[in-house]
Amino acid sequence: MNTFIRKKTLIIALVLFTKHINAQNYNDYRDAQAVMLQMNGNVYSEKKLEGAIIALPDNSNQLVVRLQIPYSSINENASEDTATSLPDYHFNLRMKIDSWKIQESLTSGKTFETDGYLTLNHITKLVLVEYAPLPSMTVQDGAFNLNLIIGFNPADFNLGVRDINTRFIIRIGDAPVNRL
Repeated sequence: MNTFIRKKTLIIALVLFTKHINAQNYNDYRDAQAVMLQMNGNVYSEKKLEGAIIALPDNSNQLVVRLQIPYSSINENASEDTATSLPDYHFNLRMKIDSWKIQESLTSGKTFETDGYLTLNHITKLVLVEYAPLPSMTVQDGAFNLNLIIGFNPADFNLGVRDINTRFIIRIGDAPVNRL
């Protein structure tokens, strides 16, 4: 009976270990710093955001950008107590890229425009994205870095801003692209 229990425990441990290896954790990848610009007419403010993850899952042409935006960065009217007790906004962008064109353009300084699907505050909308590929230190392996500019209207995502003319731009510079 003890042998049967040991074998069953070993099999369960092996299955769990295999599942753990296959489960890709975004915390294991290189991240980048982002800047969020809040613009309203000629007035703008800039806030740094840490931990932007840029990834190409399964070597596809679907680029994923993930980061956390603190509640207080968007809702400047929030009191200190409210801002610290509310969760961050989860910024999740999916966009198509052409990795072959990127490889051909690594040193050209060429900028590409594309649409991406941004999910923010549990709402998904189409947004405009500009990106420029940059060579990385491991370019011979097909790796590259990206400069990204992502613009969006906070009203489209029901974010509590005072003025409806407010716009946000997320700028990510020289970010490593993680292959999943």
